[in-house]
Amino acid sequence: MAESFLDHLQNLKILNQLSEIYYKSTGMVISFHYPGKNGRIRFYPQEEKSEYCQLIQSIPEGKSRCLKCDRDGLETARRKNSYHIYRCHAGLVDVAIPLIYKGTEIGSIYTGQVLLEPRNLNNLQSVYRSFPALNVSYERLAQVYTKIKIVSRDHLLFYAKLLHLIANYILLMENELYLERMVVLKNRELHKKEIEKINLEKTLKELSISVLESEKSRHPSAIRDKDKTRSSYIVSKAQLFIQTYYSTDIRLEDVARAVYLSPNYFSSLFKRVSGCTFRSYLVRKRMEAAKTLLTTSSLPIKEIVFRTGFKDYNYFNRTFTAMEGITPARFRSGQRYQSSIGRQTAVLV
Repeated sequence: MAESFLDHLQNLKILNQLSEIYYKSTGMVISFHYPGKNGRIRFYPQEEKSEYCQLIQSIPEGKSRCLKCDRDGLETARRKNSYHIYRCHAGLVDVAIPLIYKGTEIGSIYTGQVLLEPRNLNNLQSVYRSFPALNVSYERLAQVYTKIKIVSRDHLLFYAKLLHLIANYILLMENELYLERMVVLKNRELHKKEIEKINLEKTLKELSISVLESEKSRHPSAIRDKDKTRSSYIVSKAQLFIQTYYSTDIRLEDVARAVYLSPNYFSSLFKRVSGCTFRSYLVRKRMEAAKTLLTTSSLPIKEIVFRTGFKDYNYFNRTFTAMEGITPARFRSGQRYQSSIGRQTAVLV
């Protein structure tokens, strides 16, 4: 679940957006570590990964020491249930934050690879001597060492808090996704119960067919009335189905299947009984829901488009304007203005 969740956020471009905001605010690289011993690591921006760290990690011993420092830093952050600032074996300062959601670690965030004090070549020489197998000259290591960003302790503390806020935002996103999944499952359960009810009603109708057929020749007008009542009942069930699932990608075939009719016959029956086509009725219900959200919520219009079952914003805008004689934005502004006037009038009265 943990890795798939981070992949899902990446597909939604949430990780890129958060990483870009953090990088532009701090100038520091950020990395997302996927859970597990061999979990993937994702840097932003990829091209600015520290050359100094890359040289140190070019040999197995250097990489092993880096991983151990990161594991130890993350473990301390877990115990603190917060961020942790630590110094790595190569003299740089890093920050680790675990992402814990409902008791499960879904990943971790790192940043840093900076210095808190002026560059010290004596410290660099000590690091270089600790890696006799390093296939890089001291001059080359010193060259990339001079490029390491220097930040003040106060600034790094601020950046760590900012990163912690980003982590909390990611957990908030996971909670919203969880709630959305629960709503979908609940809707499926309700739909299943509705289908079971329709099946029962269909069985009862089939049991009464023989009685209706025997009465048909003796009471033709009564049978016509029953047929009309049955047609109205079927259409009312279809309308209830539409009102329940208008926000999803439902089609005429889906509703016809729910009332156990062929799509062609259902389409003809729906228009004859309701006086409008299935498509017109569906669009009208979606528009009613959109008008309610425009009036009672502060959701962005593009979000309202998604929540009411429309796939395309431009189509929604054109259809809304054609039906209401005004754009969605002006409709919302007008409703708010009328609401404001109403409140002022109430105060005066």
